[in-house]
Amino acid sequence: MIGSDKIPIFAVTFTAACAAIYAACTEINLPLVTYHPVIGELDLLWTPERRGPAMYWYGWMLTSALGALVLAAIATLVPGRWLQRAVAFACVGAVAYLVLYTLALFVYDRATIELEFLKSRWLSIGAAIVVAALMTLFMPASWTKRLWPEWSWVVPIGALVVLGYYLTPYFTR
Repeated sequence: MIGSDKIPIFAVTFTAACAAIYAACTEINLPLVTYHPVIGELDLLWTPERRGPAMYWYGWMLTSALGALVLAAIATLVPGRWLQRAVAFACVGAVAYLVLYTLALFVYDRATIELEFLKSRWLSIGAAIVVAALMTLFMPASWTKRLWPEWSWVVPIGALVVLGYYLTPYFTR
């Protein structure tokens, strides 16, 4: 993608970032606002239920839209080769996180001693950032050019798969 194509860069970045941030917001429950429909109140950030259920969906949508807006605006300002490196970093980081966290849970389930630290997502996130940084540092520029528009559809579909997995208990009751 050419660096002067600001609108396509913004649109692709916004779409991919919004889906990924929304999946993260639902997993760690990070709403920007909480709506209490029974009492008709809107609170800033996460608040527990009061009388009746609290609705976090609006907050998750707002958080993901604002985060994606910021990332898309930044993507239109950076040079094309940096953007391609950032996309490669994000893709490698996402795959590394999934592999490392799955591996950590696999080891935790089969360990004969208590390894509670393996259940921490932050350990896998930190390790995934290190792996992604090292891999994209040594990755040839020709590989990063292949990742930009051709593979952008993978992020929203991957986010939907993750959401489907997280929300399975709600649909199988």
